[in-house]
Amino acid sequence: MIEEAIRRFGRDGYHGASLEAIAAAAGIRKQTLLYYFPTKDALLEACLTAAGNRLAEALNEALVDKEDYWERAEAVIHAVFGLAEEWPEFPMFVREAGRLGPGAFERFMAVIEPLRLRAIGFLEAGMDEGKIRKQDPALLLFTLYTAVIGSLTEASVLAAVVGPQKGRASLRRREREIIGFVRDALTPTEGESRRVSR
Repeated sequence: MIEEAIRRFGRDGYHGASLEAIAAAAGIRKQTLLYYFPTKDALLEACLTAAGNRLAEALNEALVDKEDYWERAEAVIHAVFGLAEEWPEFPMFVREAGRLGPGAFERFMAVIEPLRLRAIGFLEAGMDEGKIRKQDPALLLFTLYTAVIGSLTEASVLAAVVGPQKGRASLRRREREIIGFVRDALTPTEGESRRVSR
């Protein structure tokens, strides 16, 4: 039920997805859905928690045995793109959660808060060691998030700017481009590297 709801919310938006359509897609009656989730908001709440848990699990698995700063950044990008390939509506659902206002998105982010704090700590440590360009780590994390999620969710903008982008080859190309963008964003300038090495 939750997976189908995430698909529908991601594809049709929260307001466009009906409980009847979600129940039908899950192969149950609307009354059965309402037994478990008495309101659409209750269903959304369960979806936000489930999506946060799924993302946290994918990222934690991706980061196992990754020590180098770049390996970790690349592993996160691979994990998000892999999740999007396996479950295309997932990034759309994340975008929809952000559009529903701070309350909805905060519930999603609460589940992945430990990962956000780890990521900021990772970026700060890399900056202190001169391995990552000095900048506001929280703002950098936000920029990286919008680059990755935006490249997966803004299909109409992507089509207008780049041209039609469909299929796995297109997804892989976007992933490579995002990895290059992130590498450039993280790499310290020559002057920063010299200052740290002194």
